[in-house]
This record gives sequence, C-alpha cells and structure tokens, in this order.
Amino acid sequence: MGNIFCSNCNKKVNYSIRKNVIQEYKGQIVNIEENIAVCDECGKDIFVPDIENDNLKRLYAKYAKLTGIISSEEIIKFREKYDLSQRELVSLLGWGKMTINRYERGALPSKSHSDILKHVISSEESLKQKVKEAYEAGRINEKVYNKLANSFQSSKINIIKSLLEIELSHEEDILNGFRKFNLDKVENLISYIADKVDNLYKTSLNKYLWFIDFENFKENVRSITGLTYVKQQYGPVIENKGYEEIINLLEDKFYKEETEDVYNNSTKVKIKSKGNYDMNIFTKEERVVIDAVINKFKDMKVSKISDESHKEAGWIENDINNIISYDYAEALKMNFS
Repeated sequence: MGNIFCSNCNKKVNYSIRKNVIQEYKGQIVNIEENIAVCDECGKDIFVPDIENDNLKRLYAKYAKLTGIISSEEIIKFREKYDLSQRELVSLLGWGKMTINRYERGALPSKSHSDILKHVISSEESLKQKVKEAYEAGRINEKVYNKLANSFQSSKINIIKSLLEIELSHEEDILNGFRKFNLDKVENLISYIADKVDNLYKTSLNKYLWFIDFENFKENVRSITGLTYVKQQYGPVIENKGYEEIINLLEDKFYKEETEDVYNNSTKVKIKSKGNYDMNIFTKEERVVIDAVINKFKDMKVSKISDESHKEAGWIENDINNIISYDYAEALKMNFS
C-alpha cells in the first residue's frame, strides 16, 4: 500500500496489512479484529494514524455495546433532536469544550459522563433540570435557554396530538363521514369559531362541530373533521368525551377561560381564540359551510343551540351513547342557506 515513513528504515516505504485479534479490553471479551501496517522492507510494524483510529473506533464501539456505554450515534441524534451544537451541549453539562467532539469522533466516554448523557437523553425532566442549572449558572445564554424551552413545549404538544389521533381516528366510513380524523382541521376550526362567537362554551362547541360536519356531509358528501359523534342529554357530542381532551390538552390556537357559576355551583368553560388559525387548510366549499353554521348560531344562547340539536332526527332516533351516523345528514331540518 501507499507511502508512509518507517522509523526503522528511516525513509518512506510501502506497507502491507496484517490482521490481529484483540481478545480482551478492560476486562471484557471483545474479539475485535484490528489492522496493523507492516513495512514491506524491514517487516516491522508501522504506526499509521488513520488505521489506528479506525481500529480504536471499532474497539470502543464493541466495548461500549458490551458495557452499555453511550455511543457516538446516540449523542449525535440527541443534539440533532434539540438543535444543539457541540459547544452548547458541553456548556449545558459543564464539561471541557472538546469533550463532546471527542466522543462523537469515537473516543470512549467515561462511565460517569456516559451515565449523565444517557440520563438526560432518556428523561426530559432531567434535561430540563440541567438546562435550568446551566442558565442560572450563566453557562448558557438566553437564546439557548429559549430554544430548548420551545423544544420541550413542541415535544409535549406532539405527544398530546399523537395520543388524540390514536384515540379519535378510525378507518373512513359512514360513522366519521368518510374522512380520517384530522386534528389540524379540528384545532383551526375551534379557534376560528371561538374568534367569531362570543359565547362559545363546551356544550355549544360540540353542537357547532356536529352541525358543521353534518351540513358539509349533506352538501359535499364528506365531513370536515372526521370526528365521530354520539348522542348525549344536551345534544350530539364528540365520542369518548373527546372534547374534554381537545379543550384541556390543546393550547396552541385557543385556550379555556373558566368562571364560577355561583347559582348552579359549577364552573363554566368558555373557549377563547388566540387568533392564529389558518383557514387555508379548508376548501372553499368547507369555508362556506363553516361560516353559514356560525352565522346561524352565533347570536343564540347555549340552551337554544342545544334545543335546536334536539329537533334533528340524528338525536331523536338514537339512544344515549349511541353513535350518530352521518346517514342522518340528509335529514337535517336546520336551514343554513
């Protein structure tokens, strides 16, 4: 192979590769094959940095796998997830500035460093604590702190959305208006309704959504949200009380305002828009239906909207907790034209 300096021959020489097996490393049986450069002229071993680095990487990777030491790939993925530079990560952890660089290039982390990294990777609460400590100690600036804080929030939102989609999604059929549950449409639609309606409460929200979906099915042969509705005492509501989770868990585009009703000894939950909805995700035909339903009900009291839903065949002809099929859309009595 290529030219390399041989200290024994005192000149540049060609070399060959011989194989050797490293059986044990730090008390662990590793059985890793290493490559060793051999001078073609004197037959002595030659140190070739690239070859030796490659040997060490494979040795460290095998040892790390056997002992549970964190891998360079895990560290890199962790940094990418939170958009952290190597310098930002060592500042966060309070380590030497080249530590993460060395680990990602294949150097073997110490057991204590490995344990710390694995802990912050597996536990977001642990990472949050590290971020708080680093910020208070002045090791990271406000920009890095805010970047991580936003990442935590995004992670939480994504988990919530995934759980809601699992709970409320079904195969397309007549029970969801032949549309898969679309959380983005639900979230933006609620925000839009709340922006246009002053008295949007939990009870009336269910009716707005139900009438919008069923009217759209009647006019355009599909629901808008893909939600499934059941009959309850005060009218149609989202199945499995999904409205509770939607209102309580989602907070990107709307929020709830709670007030005490002293006369009924209860809490009223009003939904307020943050005004950041995106109506472009709806078709022109869907927006026409949405606005028609809102304009019909926006000046009605909650009890009146509930009464109107009780006049519909979908509510009348089903028992409590029964799913209301979109077949009933054709029988809607409410005129939105």
